[in-house]
Amino acid sequence: MNEDLPRWDVACGELKGGGQISKARKLNRLKRIEESAIQGTYIILPIKGYNKTTYLVDVNAESCTCQFNVRVNKPCSHIMAVFLYIKLNGESFGGIR
Repeated sequence: MNEDLPRWDVACGELKGGGQISKARKLNRLKRIEESAIQGTYIILPIKGYNKTTYLVDVNAESCTCQFNVRVNKPCSHIMAVFLYIKLNGESFGGIR
C-alpha cells in the first residue's frame, strides 16, 4: 500500500496519511479523473495498487461518495482533485476558472 496517500481509518474514524492536497495533485497527475455523462459530476478512478473503489463527485453539491465525505461532510481529496482538474483543463464551472 502506498503510505503517502491519505486513507480512511475505520478504527478511529478519521483520515490518516498524507495531505488531501497532495492526493488531489496525485489523482490529476495519474489521470484518475473522468467527466461523467451527467453534467457537473466526475468519476474518480482507483489508484492502482492503492484502492479498488471508484468514487463519484458532484461539483454542484460539493459532495463525494467516499467514506470521509459521507461521514464527516467536509471536502475530501476527491472533491479537491476535481476542482484542480477543472482549473488545469481551463474549464469553467459555477464561477470556477
